[in-house]
Amino acid sequence: MNVALAGLTAREETAMVMLIGKTLPDFQCDTVLPGREVPLPLADLYVLDLAGRGLARWSLEAQDHLLQSLNGAPAVLVAPAFDETWTALEASRMTSQSLIILHKPYGIDDMRAALLKTAPRKPRRAAPAAPPAPAAPVAVAVAVRTVAAPKMTAPVFSAPVVRPEVPLPVAAPVEIAPLSLADFQARVGALPTSEPKLFLCKLAEALALQQPFEVRVSLVNRLIVNPDAQWAASNTALPLLQDLCQRDERAAGVSIDAVDRRDAEARAQRMDMPLQPLDAFLGTLVHFRLNRQR
Repeated sequence: MNVALAGLTAREETAMVMLIGKTLPDFQCDTVLPGREVPLPLADLYVLDLAGRGLARWSLEAQDHLLQSLNGAPAVLVAPAFDETWTALEASRMTSQSLIILHKPYGIDDMRAALLKTAPRKPRRAAPAAPPAPAAPVAVAVAVRTVAAPKMTAPVFSAPVVRPEVPLPVAAPVEIAPLSLADFQARVGALPTSEPKLFLCKLAEALALQQPFEVRVSLVNRLIVNPDAQWAASNTALPLLQDLCQRDERAAGVSIDAVDRRDAEARAQRMDMPLQPLDAFLGTLVHFRLNRQR
């Protein structure tokens, strides 16, 4: 099943390829060059970010352009958060052409379910020549191991080598002080302007609104924060959070969207994101920033 990705950012494309490669082995991805007028290649299924294709809001012209581009193919249409204009798309068209509108922010399970629901039973075009069926899983498995092994092992073995007879020093445990919302705002405001602090500034601005929000680090990595209830939830690894706190170029790709107060905790649970005290989480982020690797 060939899936064409259109209008997604480079980070989202990478995450989507990982998602499909790990959970949908019968699917394969192709990416489409950015631009509203770039024609869509022939594919069995499309994942199309409406805003990324210059179609953020529905209109008759936008609808005609979209449907003409899809040429009758099924698609998962990714709409901006809280945008309801695309619900005007004809219900008959949504059913007959198998179109699903998925609003940002969405979870892994949401996207996977949408892909499975819209995928046609038969490919729209003849599949390219492929090796015999038994060989396909082997090729995929080998590719995954070949890519994954260097990434996981390189950081470990690149550390300085210690002679076996010399005992490793035991690092003293680091105690990270929790920070209240006011203390966090003050600490962020006191950081030098010449130093990286974009990610912390984005959080500080969102926290000041006193309403739940979701931080999209990538398609699969998220943070959900509820300042009023004083909790944070995350499925983002600590090394990645540390990188966000220390590198503005990494933080530039992060987006933040408001979340309904009634749905914030349930959303965190659906994404298997454990809740933690907000003050401890903020203290950890500031600790990451102040202990920046140079």
